[in-house]
Amino acid sequence: MGFKERVVLPLAKRWISGVSMDSAIEDAKKANSKGIGAIVNFLGEEIKDPRIADAHADEYLRLQEKLHDGAVNGFASVKLTQLGLGADEDGMRRRLERIAANAERLGQLLWIDMEGSKFTDKTVKTYLEVHSRHQGVGVALQAYARRSESDLKSILDDGGKVRLVKGAYKESPDFVFPTRQEVNRSFERLMATLFERGNGFAIGTHDSVLIERARALAEPSHADFRFELLKGIRDETKDELVKSGYRVSEYLPYGDSWYAYSKRRITEHPSNVWLLLRSLV
Repeated sequence: MGFKERVVLPLAKRWISGVSMDSAIEDAKKANSKGIGAIVNFLGEEIKDPRIADAHADEYLRLQEKLHDGAVNGFASVKLTQLGLGADEDGMRRRLERIAANAERLGQLLWIDMEGSKFTDKTVKTYLEVHSRHQGVGVALQAYARRSESDLKSILDDGGKVRLVKGAYKESPDFVFPTRQEVNRSFERLMATLFERGNGFAIGTHDSVLIERARALAEPSHADFRFELLKGIRDETKDELVKSGYRVSEYLPYGDSWYAYSKRRITEHPSNVWLLLRSLV
């Protein structure tokens, strides 16, 4: 067992559901026992080999079946680059169509994750295309992206579903708002539009101010929405939101590609770095 598996993996399990599908299903059931839904993601991105992209698509199909057979309140969330976006466009569309059609057959939602800026335009266009055939598919939009206001209008005009998040990729100021204050103001603007026009949307943030703003907007709107938070972060907030009558889901990633994802989680907050250093003592 190497250093990553021996030292980092135990800490990383704060944010991931291990490496196997079974561990993700187990975590999903634990979340369900607390009144929380599950959004399960098989980790991986920027896949170039069509055979690996096919294997990822097959994994999602098996995941959907396991969620259904286990009567789990949950559904899948997929990155388009793990299905071939950027390398095999036609193949990506075929793979996504299979997953979206299977979600529809099983009565499940399906989220499409948003990735880095070089994939944003194709992700939005692909989403609008697949949503024309499968109404239960939604897409993430990043509040730090300057273009998201325009993208949100296009998606809502099409009757689409959006998960609003802040955004986590390192990007040029030409593409994103550079300061936290600007990102938060963008989030609030987009969120206000969702509460005015959206249906079946999700608010994906751990920011207490933005969560309270969402609650204030929800009170008069009676909108169909849910809060979505990452595994291992703000667990007390999830419980409080459930007790207050809101729908809440937890994002549960799993798979062999856990290290890159966990590294982002470990380094994005200083307290997480200290947890890692303490584990080495």
